[in-house]
Formats: sequence, structure tokens, C-alpha cells
Amino acid sequence: MKLKIPPVIIFFLSLGIMFGVYYLTAEVVYSFQYQTMLSRIFLGIGVLCAFSGIISFRMKGTTVDPLRPEKASSLVTRGIYQYTRNPMYLGMGLVLIGGWIRIGSPIAVIGILFFFWYMTIFQIKPEEASLTKIFGKDYEDYCTKVRRWF
Repeated sequence: MKLKIPPVIIFFLSLGIMFGVYYLTAEVVYSFQYQTMLSRIFLGIGVLCAFSGIISFRMKGTTVDPLRPEKASSLVTRGIYQYTRNPMYLGMGLVLIGGWIRIGSPIAVIGILFFFWYMTIFQIKPEEASLTKIFGKDYEDYCTKVRRWF
């Protein structure tokens, strides 16, 4: 499998889309009490989620390289992987949601939608195919128990 664009690039591209839309439609914004606090909560949960996934991979001694999932040496199903199959990508998405809440542009949700769409089609599904080849029935059983995102 040849994945060509690192997920972190897609994250920053999505962030750029959000802020680009925000600046183009700055007159269409919302604000509410506790907006900053809510955005920080999403940001914090997103960072914790992503780092939790990385730590789980490191503890099992398997690769965290998103461009080479075929190099996975262990199927990680404990920790945060009991709740989501993609905590690193989910974490990035939650950080984007936090940014979206903070800037207050309803139209900027386009960046978040792009991120989740792209990651599902061009990153996660190819990863799932590779992991199925490597781990077979164990991975398929895991997929029936744990959802792709949350």
C-alpha cells in the first residue's frame, strides 16, 4: 500500500480550509458564553486522545508510521483502542472541532468535514485493508467490537 500524504498534512490543510473560510466569511460568526472554554475542552481531549494512541503503540513496540501500516508488528486493542480504532486521527479531528468552536464560523465546518471524509477514504480504509492482511481474523473480530471513529 502506498499512502502518499501524511495525516498531519491533511490536518493542517483542513485547518487552513477552516481559517480560509473564516476569513472569507468573517461577517458570519457566532459567539456564546463559555465558547473559549468549550473549544479548549475539545482541544485538550483531542490532544489526549492522539497521544494516548501513540503511547499505546509505543508500549506494544509497533510502528506509528501512518504511511506504512504494513509494518505493524502488533495488533493494539487495549487502552484507548478499546473505544476507537483510530485515536490519533480522532484526536486530530477533535482539535479541529475545538478550533472551529473557537473561531465561531459555522461555514468553516467544511474543513472538519473534509478531514473526516479524506481520512476515512484515503487513509483509514487502506490501513484497514493492510491490517486485515497482516492480522486476519483477529483484526476482523476487533473491527466488529470497536468502531472506526468512536
